[in-house]
Amino acid sequence: MPTDTTFAAQLRMSDAGSTQTDVSAVLMAEVPGALRVDRANSADDRTGTDYWVTLCSEKRISVDTKVRSKDFGADDLALETWSVVERGVVGWTRDTRKQTDYVLWLWRDTGRWRLVPFLMLCAAFARRWERWAESYKTATQATVRRDGTTFHSQVVFVPRVVVWRAIYQDNAAGYR
Repeated sequence: MPTDTTFAAQLRMSDAGSTQTDVSAVLMAEVPGALRVDRANSADDRTGTDYWVTLCSEKRISVDTKVRSKDFGADDLALETWSVVERGVVGWTRDTRKQTDYVLWLWRDTGRWRLVPFLMLCAAFARRWERWAESYKTATQATVRRDGTTFHSQVVFVPRVVVWRAIYQDNAAGYR
């Protein structure tokens, strides 16, 4: 059953001050050599960057954040199969054009988080998304645009351990 969410409500949640603080704290603590964390601009956001982490080498890495308000303890990752179902637009997890280096999932109520290298995730997901969509829970979300029209996106909730196993198997096999 689809969940109705307005674009404005999603934006408010992703821009909430406490979330930004939590995201920044996780990235500063967990990214080796991180000097600072900056919120990306709206143009970067459209290409897959919510935050930039500047390293001591002055290199910047791109982080896309996926924030959930409630942690149901399932230890799964919501991976987008379709961004716009009606037009057949692939989800961010299958979109190799994204400039993303890492994806950070953060559960606001518990502070639990997962940081995953995007290109490895994208490659593993591209090989398995259809099978995973048949094997694990999926959800479709309706989003109302500012102009009043609606589109639907779809995710599959894949256990974290399954995702990491797939990434490891692909790297062990030498996929490129």
